[in-house]
Amino acid sequence: MIRPLLLVLACAAAPGAAADDCTLVFGQGRGVAPGDAEAARQWDGVNLAFNQRVAQALGERGETVLPLVARASDEPATAVRAVLERAAAANCGRILETTVFADPAAGTLVARLREYPLAPDATGALRIGAPRLTVERQFELAPSTLERVRPAVLGAVMAAELSERRAAAAGR
Repeated sequence: MIRPLLLVLACAAAPGAAADDCTLVFGQGRGVAPGDAEAARQWDGVNLAFNQRVAQALGERGETVLPLVARASDEPATAVRAVLERAAAANCGRILETTVFADPAAGTLVARLREYPLAPDATGALRIGAPRLTVERQFELAPSTLERVRPAVLGAVMAAELSERRAAAAGR
């Protein structure tokens, strides 16, 4: 059952985990026409599968993850507030945005992981920093592509690539 605002999947954050040890894995579909409930439901399903598999793959690598998915129809500002509240409560040091969306103008289907650091501002409020890492795949936007692309498989592959990029950036 879809909750009115956010689909909260699970909280795997360990009590007392260091901020850099926790990643809030946040997903939300976008670009759905207002009032198109069927399209919103389909994109929500695609993004949920993608987000779950990314979070699972990172968890299997030993990372503490807090997965969270918003519906495509949720207001972005409301979703951001909810993300920041959850990240602060779990003491997460970064957000990993997961999204699969159509870009009709470019004729592409885009799958993207984008990692952002979290840090308190001068008032102590948690803020999202500039993106640190991005892993992205683009596919031709066609009905056959939508049938071929498997969000869960793609999520696992892209999470592995993100982990490799993190290790390379850290000099490991």
